[in-house]
Amino acid sequence: MPLLNAATRVRGTGGRLSGIDQLFSSYGQAERRLRLSAEMIVPRTVFDDFDRKAVATATCLRYSISLIYEEPVGERDDGQALRVETEELTALSLAAATEALKFKPSKWWRARYLKGPGARTSPFISTVTGDTIKLWGDKGSGGRPLTVPAAKTPQTVLSGVNTSTHPTALAVRREMQSWRLLQLEPSALRSPDEFNSEKFLSSTGAHLPNTLRRIACQAELANVLAELVPGVVSIDVDSDAARQQRTLRVTLRDRQSYEASSLSDGSLRFIALGLLGLDAQSNGLVCLEEPENSIHPQRIAEMMSLVTRLSEQQDGWDDVVDAGLAVAPRQVIINTHSPLVVGQLPDSDLLMAETLRQQGREWVAFKPLADTWRAAGLAATDLVSKGELQAYLGVGIVNTSKKLAKGRTVRDHLTGDLFAS
Repeated sequence: MPLLNAATRVRGTGGRLSGIDQLFSSYGQAERRLRLSAEMIVPRTVFDDFDRKAVATATCLRYSISLIYEEPVGERDDGQALRVETEELTALSLAAATEALKFKPSKWWRARYLKGPGARTSPFISTVTGDTIKLWGDKGSGGRPLTVPAAKTPQTVLSGVNTSTHPTALAVRREMQSWRLLQLEPSALRSPDEFNSEKFLSSTGAHLPNTLRRIACQAELANVLAELVPGVVSIDVDSDAARQQRTLRVTLRDRQSYEASSLSDGSLRFIALGLLGLDAQSNGLVCLEEPENSIHPQRIAEMMSLVTRLSEQQDGWDDVVDAGLAVAPRQVIINTHSPLVVGQLPDSDLLMAETLRQQGREWVAFKPLADTWRAAGLAATDLVSKGELQAYLGVGIVNTSKKLAKGRTVRDHLTGDLFAS
């Protein structure tokens, strides 16, 4: 979408053009810049908007963009100026890609997902003299590139790539299109599906019935849920030909069948996460904000096992990979304030956010735990200390901060024998 439309959708702008300046740090600068960069592994094969198959030159790429925001001058009535300053797309060599993946992937993993650009060293998208962006073909920079004036384009060059003539740039666009922020909403999870509606789970959790019918994994999903939600016997889709609708149904141990509208919010979240984990055609990046929402504290471990499954290869993926439909690993990023969730994470998965302040400025640093691959080459001050971790994990249990109640509180029982008279 155009840059201005995208900017107004970011949290903090309130959907207003006048709120866009909040996305940029100022510190007295007349021009404000926002630089974004992402390294990604893309599928080797992609399909363009006309369903034509194309093969990317390389699979490990770096995409960078710099946006500039200019304050209105005088009585200028054309609104805030937001434009692309620079845009770059380059491929990492096979050696550089392997080094960039600091978790040291196996030889099998590298052979499956990584593909170097060979002798090519030129970029796929470049910015020339600061005001012209060029889109180069995959066969090198010898041909005539597509040239766009940066100051006048309302959107990025990458967003306009939609044909197989530029397969690597198209693969990057498809990869970024697959990124999703899951914001599961109870109303969407409970909704029935029309026969001809979408057949992939949306970011809100809509289209559960159609997604389940497409994958046809009722038995597998029931087995996953049975380990997590006591009493689940089966899960299926009920089709109503008269109404042209499909409804999700779950049968419990009492042999009673319940529609999605009768299930709890937590159970529906379990079903959505379990189904997404079984969907081999749903790849890319999955972001999940506060996955503990609507989940009983004693069910956090079960919920986290479902989140973990989202990034693991499941049965049937080899067939999809061989068909060229998905040749990129899935990645999951969650954020949470819950010590219960943090306590379930493997050491190497954790990054703790710390707000740093200096000379009136604030920024966030992400600190890993010691003795993990994330800690390699970092100083001790850049790591989470044992004391910090213990204090965080003890929040709500040993916290001695101000209490709401004047008398004895529940947590006071933890100072001695909980069952003492």
